[in-house]
Amino acid sequence: MNLQARLRRNIQVGMAIVSFAVMGLMANGCQAAQPKSQPKVSASKPASVIAADSTKIAPQTSEKIIVYYFLGNARCPTCFKLESFAKSEIETDFADAIKSGKLEWKTVNVENKGNEHFNNDYKLYTKSIIVSIQKDNKESSWKNLDKIWQIVQDESKYRQYIKNEVKACLDGKCL
Repeated sequence: MNLQARLRRNIQVGMAIVSFAVMGLMANGCQAAQPKSQPKVSASKPASVIAADSTKIAPQTSEKIIVYYFLGNARCPTCFKLESFAKSEIETDFADAIKSGKLEWKTVNVENKGNEHFNNDYKLYTKSIIVSIQKDNKESSWKNLDKIWQIVQDESKYRQYIKNEVKACLDGKCL
């Protein structure tokens, strides 16, 4: 095995060890792995997806918003709240946008083969909600809804936050 191959293997092993350590913290309560604050980040990387769950009704339009919920294999009750509150809020308040194809919800397990790139694309390190702005089937920008961990225990505040952020993106005022 040449030096490059060994280095690649060592990096993969190291990343696996870190992943298992983080999953262990999350299994004992995701709050232990949550950030104190998470910076708002914008990028222009395309996002191809293998989704675990997808709400898609109409064909794609030239402009669309995709709201991703990123998760891993280990999940606690708070993780389930993060997903279910956001998904139900979007499906309820934005049913017309979903039906018209302007908005889409996707749940993505970043530990599934082919989805690992999302960790780097969006600088993920815990369960996250990302709003991706798509133009002509390519991601033009994105936003990490970084307050979800701070407000998830207040369901009405959490739902309002999701609603306001998604509405702003649909209105072209996302970033």
